[in-house]
Amino acid sequence: MKLTSEFSIRVATAEDAPTLAALNLACWRETYEGLLPAETFAALTLEERLDHWRGVFQTSGARVALVLDPGGEAVGFTQWRAHEFVLGGRLGRGGEICAIYLRRSAQRRGLGRRLMRLMAQEMRASGCKWASLVVLRENLPARRFYEAMGGRRFGRELSWRGVPEVAYGWRDVGRLADHQ
Repeated sequence: MKLTSEFSIRVATAEDAPTLAALNLACWRETYEGLLPAETFAALTLEERLDHWRGVFQTSGARVALVLDPGGEAVGFTQWRAHEFVLGGRLGRGGEICAIYLRRSAQRRGLGRRLMRLMAQEMRASGCKWASLVVLRENLPARRFYEAMGGRRFGRELSWRGVPEVAYGWRDVGRLADHQ
């Protein structure tokens, strides 16, 4: 088994949009097969993902990281952004985790924990007090991971492309940044 330290993480740039689009699609196919209706799954295209990632880099405040294996191949990515939101009755600056994905070949090596901590450290450094994300309700492995990282379910159920989602949050981004 490869150790986490053999993988590198770097800031992604607009030039990485094609790599991110292909990686995004590959991760979705591995992660969501059986969780999305066939017609939704069929609509996931490289062109749509490329448009998405180009848009992400045109938006100020997008923070995207790319995970590379020891051979330099992209095997994962993260994206988060700061925003104001009511959480637990309080208004304040928080971090929305928009994406955290790893190819199956890179999972179960501590990278997910490392990525969550790195995002939380960036959030804390930028003045965010809390963090949140949404996940497909039936994506039980991801939900167990977020719970193991201290995330707590909150709010009402949402929907993505007609599939139920649930929200998770961390009231103290500093605790997530320091999570072991």
